[in-house]
Amino acid sequence: MRIDGTDEAIMAVLQQDGRLSNREVGRRLEISEGQVRQRLRKLLNGGAVRFDAVTDGRAMGIDFVAFVKVSVMPKHLEAFLRTCAEFEDVWYLAALSGRFNVMAVLCTENAMDAMHIVNRRMRPLDGVNEVEVRQVSGATKHDYHEIVVARE
Repeated sequence: MRIDGTDEAIMAVLQQDGRLSNREVGRRLEISEGQVRQRLRKLLNGGAVRFDAVTDGRAMGIDFVAFVKVSVMPKHLEAFLRTCAEFEDVWYLAALSGRFNVMAVLCTENAMDAMHIVNRRMRPLDGVNEVEVRQVSGATKHDYHEIVVARE
């Protein structure tokens, strides 16, 4: 999919406030509502853009957040990822390169719940060599923009 400057501008406006109407986005960019609608449809259908709700974990009773690094034998990696992707308290899961080849963000009500997930659900999975848990004590920055559009 080719993305041009107008597409990037639409995405930039919506990253600031994803609730804006197509009419308001068009007004801010000095383009028609129809052009915004057409380009946004292209971006959505092409998978370049998606809309999500951003939640406040503390308001939902999430008082423990941790980065969990896991070393999994390569032949068991896909199965490990599929299984952990089903854990509702795992909010982010990615395969990495290096000594630890999995990174998860675990969000629970308390440390005991997190320990239960790590020790009773993650560690026993096939191929797990090592697990390291780092509790988040505070966040200095959290940017909800997931990607930067690379120019071709």
